[in-house]
Amino acid sequence: MRNCVDDLLIIRRFDLCGRPARAPVIRSVIWSPPAPGWTKVNIDGVALSSPGAGGCGGIFCNCRAFVKGCFAVPLDHVFAFEVELLAASIAINFAWHNGWHRIWLESDSSYVVQLLSSRSEHVPWRIRQAWQRCIYQISKIEFQVSHIFREENQVADALSKHALGLEVDSWWANSPSFCYLLVDNDCMGREWPACHCFCYD
Repeated sequence: MRNCVDDLLIIRRFDLCGRPARAPVIRSVIWSPPAPGWTKVNIDGVALSSPGAGGCGGIFCNCRAFVKGCFAVPLDHVFAFEVELLAASIAINFAWHNGWHRIWLESDSSYVVQLLSSRSEHVPWRIRQAWQRCIYQISKIEFQVSHIFREENQVADALSKHALGLEVDSWWANSPSFCYLLVDNDCMGREWPACHCFCYD
């Protein structure tokens, strides 16, 4: 049960014993810059329906948390999980063409992290060519990937949502004005509260 009166009344009506949900754990999370010589890219994607209009975005930073570039790319007729995969593919392609060959990619999608960690090519056929290019590119550079909580990924989230209103791909050499404050918060090491809920087996 979700620890509310409605649940309690329903459970009692059926003469059942309820098991209250475990309380969520709140912890502080902080965005971290990469090691010297590395470039870190945080990515995110959003889709309005399944399938439907979507967008993805990402931000590249150096070891001093200075922005090296940002992108926002509008997408059409995509599923939510495809948007996350395309965000990773686009980010790696930007890094490749900019000559950034020591890349740390962070995503709040466990699916993306798992596929990149295993170098798996088991993705939908519609995006397979782009994904195969991505896998090839990361095989030729120094690359690491990790999961990040949504609360730490606010700049990439803002960029992906901004992409929904665009008609063409956008690239900024510095942080755009609409996410400048979020970038500054990351640079200053601001802590964000993250809520993690646990379910019973």
